[in-house]
Order: sequence, then structure tokens, then C-alpha cells
Amino acid sequence: MKKVFLCCVLGLLACAGLASYPKEVAPAGYLMVIGSGRPGNSNRAEITIIQPNGRRQVQSLPDIPVSKEGPSPAGAVDIHQAESVTINKLYAQGWRLVSVAQSTVGAGASTETIYLLESR
Repeated sequence: MKKVFLCCVLGLLACAGLASYPKEVAPAGYLMVIGSGRPGNSNRAEITIIQPNGRRQVQSLPDIPVSKEGPSPAGAVDIHQAESVTINKLYAQGWRLVSVAQSTVGAGASTETIYLLESR
């Protein structure tokens, strides 16, 4: 009986130790996700992620057509869908959404959506 009790106590202690094991923490600070469809010479849609340390990662979205006037309504929805997938991946890594802003930049009305995230 004492052996069974001792095994149960040791098992509970092992489970408690694993539950309190430190998990990977996202770097402190803010992260920015910028989705844009750029008309003109580049004619491309892209998502740019700016890390807290200033490092920039650009993901080109070649399957989304952008004309001289900017992305079509369907193309804009495709860009927002790609942004949503990126935001959900970052949320799973410990980031939470703080702010969203949309702006129209320059000639040709390039629309950008800027998401600001902070580590949880």
C-alpha cells in the first residue's frame, strides 16, 4: 500500500514539474505586419513583418495580381486572407493583436494594412 501511495505521489510531482516547465517566450516588444498591394513598376502584393529588433522579412504574394490602379477587390480580399493567416501563426507563437490601421499611400492608391502586435 505504501509503495502504491509513493508511486502516485511521485507521479503527481512529475506531472506538476512538467506543467510548470518554462515554455518558449516570444521576444519582448512590438512586431508589425504590413500587407500591401503595390501598383506601378513592381505590381506585386506582399506581406512585410518587422521584428522587434528591426529585422524585416518580406513575403511576396505572386499569385495575387496587382494592376496599375492597385489590387482588384478580389485581390484585396486575397491579400487580407494572407494577412489573416500570418496573424494567426504569430498569435500561436505568443503574439497578440494591439492595433490595426489602414492607409492609402502615394499615386495609384496603394492600400496598406498595418497590424501592430505585442508579445503576451
